[in-house]
Amino acid sequence: MKLLSNTTLFSYESINDIEKKIWKMGVDIPLHGSELLALDWSEIENSGAKFRGNFSRRIYVTLRNHEKSKENLNNLKDFADGFGQLIYLKEKMAVANTPLCSFEKCTVGNKELSWSFSDGHLYFDYVGRAGKPMRFDFSVLSEQGPEKISIYPIENSSKSNNFKLELFFNNCK
Repeated sequence: MKLLSNTTLFSYESINDIEKKIWKMGVDIPLHGSELLALDWSEIENSGAKFRGNFSRRIYVTLRNHEKSKENLNNLKDFADGFGQLIYLKEKMAVANTPLCSFEKCTVGNKELSWSFSDGHLYFDYVGRAGKPMRFDFSVLSEQGPEKISIYPIENSSKSNNFKLELFFNNCK
């Protein structure tokens, strides 16, 4: 994870509690120990998603104490909302044949995600509260799904805003 000028490498395991509508990611940070990042997506159709847990507090404090705190915190909120919408879409599409997506657009409540496919990447772009798109870039695609997701603002308005998260997926065997 790249956050401002810091890069943090960690291993993680995640699970989605469909009944409670909470996605949880347990991270193991070398020399720091284990922490939790939870994303409550239960209100994604109305007010948006919310991060919880000690890892989310770590991220929040880092962003809040930076000179571009407002821009960085907006990116964090847009990341939460966009990721929550993707989880919502995945779960809804798995249980019903409800057409939530059409040509280049998916709808969650009154919000939209645009999507495109190019050069082996599946892109979802979420336009957040500040009107700037947050990109969810799924790559190294296979029949089992993506092996990597990169999440970043498409246009950083300042060089000091280096919000980027990269997750690599593998399945335990």
